[in-house]
Amino acid sequence: MAAFATNGALPASLLARYAEVKDALGLSPAIFGLVVVGFGLGGALALHMPGVINRWLGVARTASVGTLWMGGGLTLAAAGVALGNPWVVVAGLLITGFGDAAVDVAQNSQGLRVQAAYRRSLLNSMHAGWSIGAALGGGVGVLAAVLGVPLVTHMAVWALICVLAMTLSARAFMPEPEAEPQDAETPARPSGWSAIKILLPLTLIALAGISVEDVGNNWSAVLLSTERGMDAASAGVGLTVLLSAQFIGRMIGDRVIDRLGERSSLILSLSAVIIGLLGAAWAPGVPLTLMGLALAGLGCAITVPVAFARADRVPGLPAHSGVTWISWAMRAVMLSLSPAIGVMTQGSSLPVAISVIVGIAVVALALQLRPRRSPATS
Repeated sequence: MAAFATNGALPASLLARYAEVKDALGLSPAIFGLVVVGFGLGGALALHMPGVINRWLGVARTASVGTLWMGGGLTLAAAGVALGNPWVVVAGLLITGFGDAAVDVAQNSQGLRVQAAYRRSLLNSMHAGWSIGAALGGGVGVLAAVLGVPLVTHMAVWALICVLAMTLSARAFMPEPEAEPQDAETPARPSGWSAIKILLPLTLIALAGISVEDVGNNWSAVLLSTERGMDAASAGVGLTVLLSAQFIGRMIGDRVIDRLGERSSLILSLSAVIIGLLGAAWAPGVPLTLMGLALAGLGCAITVPVAFARADRVPGLPAHSGVTWISWAMRAVMLSLSPAIGVMTQGSSLPVAISVIVGIAVVALALQLRPRRSPATS
């Protein structure tokens, strides 16, 4: 959980000073948007490499070295701001995004190992740790800005603190399992289209969850101000409500899964996402819109952890490959999801655009409601 918190805390500290970064570089909103997409682009360009790196270094070393790599990238981005050079900022964010992809796979793979050892659901609580860390990192960034700490100094010192925290956490990681020799009883490794057919439903589960986060991060304030007439200065409450509900869902998600089972919990979760987002999109007033956002946040809490857990259990795949696939797919789709909502909003309206995005959760739910196959054919 400390490792997850560290991973959330490191980049969030720079995000909290993005307004200052934009002003220092003198960029228009459109150009600034292209600059900061470097983080997500770096993660997407990592492709299958996080899995390879984790198999090569092991998850403990990957978490530690990857955090050091991220800290270097963020410090480089901060130096780019000091130099007034947006290209250096982009380079730093690309480096950071690549490292974050490797650390993401490492911490989720280790979390799944711990969860399997305890024989009960734990990964959702670990993801709640990421939320706590992100809030802490953001608070540190705000404090540094208020105190006038130079951005390079702030990020270099914070990076060293986070590297130390991750290294100490990684020392307690469980050892890597020994690779089992391939034999007649070991499932054959799926390849090509077979692997995609196995992982695609799991990808849709994860995408259903991050679509809620994207709507909350980028469009909840717009929805409340333009569609519900709320004052723009107060419209940010939508994101606060959604993320607070998501945090609560992650704290209780493990107990829900242990009580109801993974499949039933996932059906309940996806249903809440669908009802919540549609309710938020079409609610007649602010209170019902906030209730919809809260329900969607609560519902999306377990989707990504469950997708990681199921992908990690796919038989025959190389170690960490399933988790790497889910992580990469989320990063790749996030690059286009918000622009797609923007295009649909311009062509129709934001409620219509959100309703279209809900289709991801609808398909994911439909796949979960299919009759289960027998063990012999699974």
